[in-house]
Amino acid sequence: MQTFNKTAMPFKSYLIAALALLMLTFTACSKKKKAPGDDPGPQEEVLKATLDGVAEGNYTASPGATYSFTVNISSKLPTKGVSITVNAVTDPGGEVIPQDAIPSPVTAATTTINLKGLEPIRTVKVTITITSLDNPNNIVKKEFWITNKTD
Repeated sequence: MQTFNKTAMPFKSYLIAALALLMLTFTACSKKKKAPGDDPGPQEEVLKATLDGVAEGNYTASPGATYSFTVNISSKLPTKGVSITVNAVTDPGGEVIPQDAIPSPVTAATTTINLKGLEPIRTVKVTITITSLDNPNNIVKKEFWITNKTD
């Protein structure tokens, strides 16, 4: 009569399962070849900007119905440039004050913006949005409040 080793059988089945799992791990982790168009290229630098002539995140006084300030982009400009939008809304009240569009693309590091339609003794919240034309997810927003102090 043949003797049967009861401990050898479970060990073999565990060994086979472990080897199969090990093989799957190595094949899943191996480098995949990239297609010629799959290279995303270098990452774009995050946009950084400052506003000159206004108090960012704070209140600024305007001597009249118009006011000029400068947007300075301190990061490297994207290849295609950026778009700059100006949104002016009375605060409180939420009334939109139309502003001139900034011609796109903006390819200069410094841009002068002229606010218009500032009513006397009325506070306006101004939001400047700078968006990369190469990567629409690369956005920087700046805001401030401005009040026309004329009577």
